Amino acid sequence: APRFVLDTLPLHCSNEALQLLPANDCIGTLTKRGCGTCWRCRTKSGFRRYDFRHTFQGNLPFMRLLAGQIALEHAPIPARSQCRILGLKNPLHRIQKKLYQVSPNYVDEVRRDVARLPSLGAKLDYLMRNRQFRVDQQKPEFLQLLNMVRELAPKRLVEIGGRRGGSSLLFSTASGDNCDIVTIDLGNKGSRAKRLMSLCRDRQIQFWQGDSHAQETHARLAQYLKGSALDFLFIDGDHSYEGAKQDFENYSKLVRPGGLIALHDIQPEFATAYGVQTASWTGGVPKLWQELVADGLETTALISEPHQDGYGIGVIHWAGSKA
Repeated sequence: APRFVLDTLPLHCSNEALQLLPANDCIGTLTKRGCGTCWRCRTKSGFRRYDFRHTFQGNLPFMRLLAGQIALEHAPIPARSQCRILGLKNPLHRIQKKLYQVSPNYVDEVRRDVARLPSLGAKLDYLMRNRQFRVDQQKPEFLQLLNMVRELAPKRLVEIGGRRGGSSLLFSTASGDNCDIVTIDLGNKGSRAKRLMSLCRDRQIQFWQGDSHAQETHARLAQYLKGSALDFLFIDGDHSYEGAKQDFENYSKLVRPGGLIALHDIQPEFATAYGVQTASWTGGVPKLWQELVADGLETTALISEPHQDGYGIGVIHWAGSKA
């Protein structure tokens, strides 16, 4: 069986290292970085170092050596104990971890862990760090919103743009056991929908796949409510100005007077506010929020820091539709 053997080479800026590798049936390659194959040329220092980065070709681990003075020969893939001795990562560990994170056992583990945690803040902390069901929020803002939802004690709640589903679980926890929740998202389909339903199987949450702008989605929700009104509406879907405005105009009509409507990402990101490019993007939601505030609606802005890069939650204490 093939294995990796690592040997230091007395080579410096030489292509001879590449010639030592088998031409065929080799599951690893040595590549040049900087001016040559050695780490010395890259760092201008005298000590040797190497780095493993791996991708996968088919079902075989394909390991690529990115640094110099390392030879790769055929000879079994090291076991985990051998990897620890060599100071290497098991080439299969990463893919095994990813496969486990989409398994039913992992979903059950997350559900049990969330149930064990004593407070909304602790549950939010956990889900903000969870890759599969991550809540992409600023903790002070979202925790304050969850406390407002808990005080409201809604019976009917709609979330537009549920993303990974963690926020739906938190809304259900804050609302209590008698709240019916509908989450509308284009990604609520296939294996993802199955994982979300498994995560929330002891909760009254429905995950609908659909476009919130589509007339059939709005009609489906109206039919589902059977004339009842929403207590809470959370809008975190299309972040374009037109899309967010359409969601607000279409679904705010379904909220009862005295209910709450919340919009996520009301704070402009750095690119809009200061011309500094970052990964954040709040789209046209801040513009929509300013218009709603200017209309004289009773609002509360939940913003952790006045000059933060995006995020922010705008809450409207809904008095009823003007139409």
